[in-house]
Amino acid sequence: MTELGADRTIVCIGGVGGSPSEWDEVTPLLSRLARVVTTIPARGPLVLIGHSEGGVAALRIAATQSGRVDAVVLASGFFPPARAGRSLTAAVVDYGRHRLLYLRDLAARGRRPSPSRRGVGQMASLARLGLRPAAFHRLAGAVLCPVLVIHGGQDHVVPIAFARAAVAAHPGWTFRQLRGAGHNPHRDEPAAWATAVAEWLGTVL
Repeated sequence: MTELGADRTIVCIGGVGGSPSEWDEVTPLLSRLARVVTTIPARGPLVLIGHSEGGVAALRIAATQSGRVDAVVLASGFFPPARAGRSLTAAVVDYGRHRLLYLRDLAARGRRPSPSRRGVGQMASLARLGLRPAAFHRLAGAVLCPVLVIHGGQDHVVPIAFARAAVAAHPGWTFRQLRGAGHNPHRDEPAAWATAVAEWLGTVL
């Protein structure tokens, strides 16, 4: 059957503006491990994979259904702003650089941010966690299962320094960096991303 067991399901949760199709490239690779879906099934043990805001959703599910969730993967997930050992000035300058690069990327693709009403609500929820980092870390601390943080080294939406700071605050978590990937590591480098996820799952499950 599958490497993770016949009854275990991998659930992929998208971020703001995400869609089930964003997982198309990695689904065949993950399907070698277990059944892959994008909605929570009614029963059975779960591995949750959350991208961006979907990472917060995955943490919330894991915190409230600890007996059912066996592992969580945060794919360039949301993390609150953090200085990560840098001076305030250096941290602000670095974050400003990421914002400019993000806007440049949007302009290059001829896109402008246009979130839906649901997306606005999701962004407001993230903003509250961003302004109250302690609330994020309380949520993260309530997650009892293994957690993998796999972040794009070129992520200009959630800088990798924020991910590193979160992992430092939760030393039981595992960290992997995909150096050439941006905010969508599962689409930017699907083979490398899926391999890293599969290898980690093989060690914790």
